[in-house]
Amino acid sequence: MAFKTLDALRQSPGLNDELALASDGDATWGSTTLRNTFIQRAIAKLWPDVGRLTRETFVSTADTQDYTLTSIVDVERLEVLDPTTGVVNSRIRSWQHYLDEAADPPTNRLLIPQLATGITVRVIGYVPYLIPATGAATCDIPPRLEWLVYAGARVEAYRYKLNKFANFEQMANENRANALTPADVVELLRQARGDFDKGLRDNARKLEGARRAQLQTG
Repeated sequence: MAFKTLDALRQSPGLNDELALASDGDATWGSTTLRNTFIQRAIAKLWPDVGRLTRETFVSTADTQDYTLTSIVDVERLEVLDPTTGVVNSRIRSWQHYLDEAADPPTNRLLIPQLATGITVRVIGYVPYLIPATGAATCDIPPRLEWLVYAGARVEAYRYKLNKFANFEQMANENRANALTPADVVELLRQARGDFDKGLRDNARKLEGARRAQLQTG
């Protein structure tokens, strides 16, 4: 699977085509920098409804029930692996996942029943999709969800246009340039928001629900 850069998501056949721009230099819906920002915002708004499923592992120690997660933000499943073969031996069905905001930076932590030392636990869960910081940076949005990012970016573009229309003089200049009225953009915004919201529902993460760890004392 080939992931795209932020610039590639903007350029044809990406957001530029969704906005019916004549070229990448067409600034009807904002500059190239601004359109990249629209895409970044759209990716950010996917979470927590839509996320990327991933995994990480840690090795238990007998003197703790509290472990730091290095990547996963929302836990879906905990598996105990065979130390020799690596296959799944069993599942841990009780846990508590929390964000330690006292840490700098805030850290995702996992609380589980106490295990013997040396047991490998595989954590399966979700993380937000990566927001590329620059145009040349690559994101991890799969091709099947690119349309959803474009829908969210269109929402941002139409909101941007409405904000410009709030200034009467700018509105008059925009109308001379492209014959759009605020009502036209409101309808475009409504349609784009509907597409984006439906996409969030259709691609929502399928979580198992919260778990609470059974603490062992003594």
